[in-house]
Amino acid sequence: MITLPSPEEAVRHLARERPDWLPVLDAAVAVAERAESYDGVFAGAWVVDELARRGQGRSVPNLRLLVSYGLLEKSGSSTRGGRRAYYRMRDRTRVAEAMASWRVQARRALRFIGAGASTELPRDTARQSGGMAYEPRPWR
Repeated sequence: MITLPSPEEAVRHLARERPDWLPVLDAAVAVAERAESYDGVFAGAWVVDELARRGQGRSVPNLRLLVSYGLLEKSGSSTRGGRRAYYRMRDRTRVAEAMASWRVQARRALRFIGAGASTELPRDTARQSGGMAYEPRPWR
């Protein structure tokens, strides 16, 4: 039995491993919301059209990556000779909430970049910072 991750976990994994797919997921959420009157089923091409409408036009051959993360599920078999697949979002509202909370966390995240071996003597400034004298330059 395969256990699918929660939408929150799936969005976190996607954001960490494939952040370039977050705009695709955002477009899929918008398309899934519009498709709720059609039992929530939408074509993958509609997501590509939504990306183009938002000015983020990029080539997305299919949405299998989002299926593999458990965010979408394929609905039925492909049509038009295998060139059109239909999808359904498992839990659109929770995915949208997870996307919103991820955006808030991403804005608050501090990013530090360390270069070199800063823990070796004489560059171990983290250990020596208490004993360092610092006097700011005069502002005038």
